[in-house]
Amino acid sequence: MKLFFKSIFPTKTDKIFNCAPFPSLRNPGRKHLPCRHLFASPREYVVSFRLPPSYTVLSIMGSSIWNRRDFLKTAAGTAGFLAAMPCLNAAEAPADAKPLKVGLVGCGGRGLGAMKNALDADPGTVVWALADVFQERLDFGANLLAEQYGGRVRLDKSRLFSGLDGYKKLLQTDIDVALLCTPPAFRPEHLAAAIDADKHIYAEKPVAVDVPGVLSVLESARLAKLKNLVILDGFCWRYDKANEEAHRKLSSGQLGRVLSFDGLYYTTPPKSPLALDSRPASDTDVAWALRNWTAWNWLSGGQFVEQIVHTIDGMVWSMDEQLPLAAFGSGGRAQRRDDGDVWDHYDVYFEYDHNVTAHISCRQWVGCHGEIVDRTICEKGMLVTPYRPYIQADNRWRFRGERGNMYADTHVAFYRFLRSGTWTQTLESAANKTLAAIMGREAAHTGQRITWEQIKKSTARLVPEDLTMDTPLPPARIPRPGRTA
Repeated sequence: MKLFFKSIFPTKTDKIFNCAPFPSLRNPGRKHLPCRHLFASPREYVVSFRLPPSYTVLSIMGSSIWNRRDFLKTAAGTAGFLAAMPCLNAAEAPADAKPLKVGLVGCGGRGLGAMKNALDADPGTVVWALADVFQERLDFGANLLAEQYGGRVRLDKSRLFSGLDGYKKLLQTDIDVALLCTPPAFRPEHLAAAIDADKHIYAEKPVAVDVPGVLSVLESARLAKLKNLVILDGFCWRYDKANEEAHRKLSSGQLGRVLSFDGLYYTTPPKSPLALDSRPASDTDVAWALRNWTAWNWLSGGQFVEQIVHTIDGMVWSMDEQLPLAAFGSGGRAQRRDDGDVWDHYDVYFEYDHNVTAHISCRQWVGCHGEIVDRTICEKGMLVTPYRPYIQADNRWRFRGERGNMYADTHVAFYRFLRSGTWTQTLESAANKTLAAIMGREAAHTGQRITWEQIKKSTARLVPEDLTMDTPLPPARIPRPGRTA
């Protein structure tokens, strides 16, 4: 599977990182064609090559790598982004089923990927409206979708909305489904507006970056229940067949009581930090921050909230949906040199009842060992997830079925809920898992032990109020344990 997307975020890098374990991934004769691996399992990995001026080719799960000339020849510039991805297990829609008009808020890589998943998941879905802060992303997304899906893209200029308030205009259209895929700082506001507009929703994880945002989402979840709206979140491992089967075995009790959980998420930055000297002269503080959103806690929540919330989900799943009682930890900023404030590594412990603990260690470093694995240690053995799940016990087990695509399968489930009239809503659970991640982040940032009851009372707001594109932003204040309140 080869995935292509054009980014408006140019990067500067000139090294090859971490290709040694995978001979097939070596630089194909280019001196300065950099790569970075995200999932460092011999059979499951992602390698990205930065191609001038702003192209990226991803080689996923063992597929070959294209050089720029071959890629442009094969993909004809931009056409390969969506067409090269597999269409998996589409939901069955009745022949006379009405089209579902889908609107996308946030035309970045994940947003366009979610729209592709929506179109593949249900043959009755159509692209009806798009919104993004940046006009160039909006234009790119509209053109790309039209190239790949032709008549199922029913856009016109009256339903393309740019600016921070573009989502409001999109929600005023007659869409049936809203895909909310912006940086998570905006998720609480977008969710509240979409529910007020009576839209069914797919919302990317996490659903907030601070506690006031989580409380807003919990209220939105309550209102959505009253309206019987279908809302599904981006905790995609829940829809992965292998992990579903693995956790069924765990919940059946065949491994006995869970004693501890250990999660590792050692990877590289999901988006290369922008060089300090690459800021366009025309960019305001907010525009520059949005282009580099993973570098800021107020926009992304930082690694522990934006990315490690997946591991938090695995922890909560293994703990029979129980939430932790307290957290303490540490971390820091070892490699990052951008002008943001996020840390690039964390080590956090979560406390549960009956002396059960969970430990999560994560980092986003280049040139280092990579590994993503969750280990649930039980009385009678150990469950290892999420990649190629297996059980190490007297009665060993390993998933040997056909693996799906967790992103695609999440949307298949979503549109089946919509078509069948089966109401489901996971927003409250998503909010609580986001809150657990925030508790872990704040425990590390402050150096304190923080309980669940304490974190729920936090009033600290990371997102600036009354934000506009011209709002001046203060210089970054990197958290310092023992000094950060």
